[in-house]
Amino acid sequence: MKKTIIAILIYSPLFTSHVFAAFPPDFNATYQLNKLGLNAAEASFTLKENNDSWLYRSVTKTKGFISIFRKDKIIEETLIKKISGENKPLNYKYIHNSKKKNRNRSIQFDWKNKIANATSKGIKYTLEIPDEAIDNFSLQLRIMHDLDDGKSRLEYQIIHKGQLKPYTFEILGKEKIETPVGNFYATKIKRSRKNETRTTIMWLSPELHYLPVMIKHIEKDGTDFYLKLSQVSGPITNGKQYNVTTDEDE
Repeated sequence: MKKTIIAILIYSPLFTSHVFAAFPPDFNATYQLNKLGLNAAEASFTLKENNDSWLYRSVTKTKGFISIFRKDKIIEETLIKKISGENKPLNYKYIHNSKKKNRNRSIQFDWKNKIANATSKGIKYTLEIPDEAIDNFSLQLRIMHDLDDGKSRLEYQIIHKGQLKPYTFEILGKEKIETPVGNFYATKIKRSRKNETRTTIMWLSPELHYLPVMIKHIEKDGTDFYLKLSQVSGPITNGKQYNVTTDEDE
């Protein structure tokens, strides 16, 4: 279950020029994770600004039938701050509460010396980093910013599990996506990998500053899992109300 959640949430996770030039508006968004037709987990994301700093945080919990067998809880967050006019990540944390071995990760960004001190599964790493480097979690904010800014080149330098990795996304066009809070004409993007045995696809809504409304991950064996938006509120909605639909509404 852990790998399923991580694979989808790390959109899966982007940078072209200079770190964060601007940010999406604050938001609260909740997603339902569907695995093999089961509502397997719920993920809540929040972005909140406070005096030239931002906290981006998510909490993911197993639910429904799956929670009978596994009661996993994953907390992920990045603190971002304006430094010399640029918004840069300072600290990243990933905490996985389960009965299995340590899967926790963290990154401390030292922008003065251009290094990152990372810990993954108890192992410590020190990496030299370019100005464009970000963690894989705040990656999503960068995607939103770049698409909202009209960019078509989505290439990034991501620190993940103690390594600096290039991430590239391809824009595939637009599609209509149905969600519990309404229908969206969303921009579809796909992560390009040398190893095409796994695929990650996202649909992002222009009316919500390119917040993802659905994320799909296809595993090596062809099994797919997806996250779908089930609630959204905050300044990102521009005052519009998004209500959960029911069978009667349809």
